[in-house]
This record gives sequence, structure tokens and C-alpha cells, in this order.
Amino acid sequence: MMRARAGGCDALLNILLAFGILLLQSWIADGIKGDQLFPWLPGGALGAGDARFACWMLAMALLSLALAAWLYGRRRTFLPVAVRRIGQPGRVEPHAVLVLALSRTAWHWQPERLTRASAEHPLPPQCPDALRAMDSLGERDKFAWEQLLRAIDVHRAGLQRIILVGSPGRDGSAASFPDCREMITHYFPQLDAARVELREASFEALDELLALYRRIIAEEAPRQREIMIDVTGGTKVLSVAAAMVTLEHPEIEFQYVETAGEKRVRTFNVIAGSAGGEGT
Repeated sequence: MMRARAGGCDALLNILLAFGILLLQSWIADGIKGDQLFPWLPGGALGAGDARFACWMLAMALLSLALAAWLYGRRRTFLPVAVRRIGQPGRVEPHAVLVLALSRTAWHWQPERLTRASAEHPLPPQCPDALRAMDSLGERDKFAWEQLLRAIDVHRAGLQRIILVGSPGRDGSAASFPDCREMITHYFPQLDAARVELREASFEALDELLALYRRIIAEEAPRQREIMIDVTGGTKVLSVAAAMVTLEHPEIEFQYVETAGEKRVRTFNVIAGSAGGEGT
């Protein structure tokens, strides 16, 4: 209630400032044209020949600039949304439903190794050790699904359903879904194959991605707060779609896995309201 009241006050003040600037500019324009100003003043209207005329024109110009600077300083209150970070990097509350973008990878995953062409990289059987082994590949030879596993791992305690969003077509990432599902169920045995699903959408089609996310949210209507959308894979368009969906549903967050350093998971949300409500 207090946030809504503050937003209403901000809007009213912005309207008054804009009105004041427009009014002053109209009077200045009248003065430049040679029209008489302020016929309602006690001393009568001001004309171009009046000694006070130049002073009034200068005062109005300065006041107009001052109001414009004030309004510019308040520009963040014009925004209908604010971005808010939820929690601290690396500290994520487990969610039941995780929606992730499925990327293509040049590596072929097997429980004991990664292979591609003539290269091979051994993998330990447990997820934490396997992630360290994947991280050791370095930037040039990185395994794209490492980030996907990190995105899932932070939700291990409460995870009940995974939805992978893959791009369609012969060269799309959806083709690699069976291998990715096998990897996920290997490292997260509490999830059987039926709990890991595939949905297809073009990563460059905003409307298509929005429609897909909205269908998923509708399916999980009783537990929308338990949905997390991961935007690490995919494209910038996919990230925009995820942010727009969280605007429509403020109770839903989205997350991103860092691609360097500690590779922590960061969670964000987009909420309706002025940017003054930002948090960290």
C-alpha cells in the first residue's frame, strides 16, 4: 500500500513539473513573438517595451531550465518496472520446477567421460567432482552443459520437475535432448526420465518464447512461486522473454549461472513499480 502511494506521489509530481515546464515555455514563446504577458498582474500586462519584460523572460527561462533539470533527475521514476536482485550470489532457495534453455555442445557426454573427435576427458561419477572436472577444460574447450548442471544442482533439495527448452530443426538443440536427459537423471537420481521434459521454441522468436513460458506457468498455477526460469543458455531474446514473464508474474524469479570465476548462480526478478523499490 505504501509503495503504491509513493508511486502515485511520484507520478503527480512528475506531471506537475512537466506542466510547469510547458506553461513557462508557452509564455516564453509568447514573449518572443512580441505578445503581451501576464495581463492579470496588478501593474497590468507586460509588453516588449516594459523595463521588467527582459527580467521576466530571463527568470522564466532559468526557472524552466531548473524544472527540466529536476525532472531529468527524477527520470528513474518514469520507469514502469524495476529490476531487483533476490538474495546473494551463490545463495539460492531450492525450487520445485526449473525451466532451462538447452544449448548445443560439441562434446558427447558419457557417465565416465566426455568425448569429441579425437579428444577425451575423464569424469568422476558424482556431480560435484564431475563439475570440477568439467571446469578444468577451460574456456576454449568448455562443456556447455556444465552451466546447466550447475543451474540444476542448487535446486537439488526441492527439485521435482525440469523443463528443457530446445530450439527446433535438424541443427537445433532439441535434437540433443535424449543425451541431456540421460546426463541429468544420472547426476540427479531423484528425477526419473518422466520428470525431465522437452519443449521446443525458436530462441529468436520473442512471441513464441513468451507463449511457451506462459503455458508452463499456467500448468503450474498452484505452485507458481516454485518456478525458476534459467537464462544461462539460449540467446538474449530468451533472456528478454524470461524477464518479461517475471514482470507479468512478480512471484516468479529467473536465474543466471556465471560463466567464469566461481560460477555462482545469481537470481533476479522484474517487478512492477518505480525503480526506487530496488533491492539487493
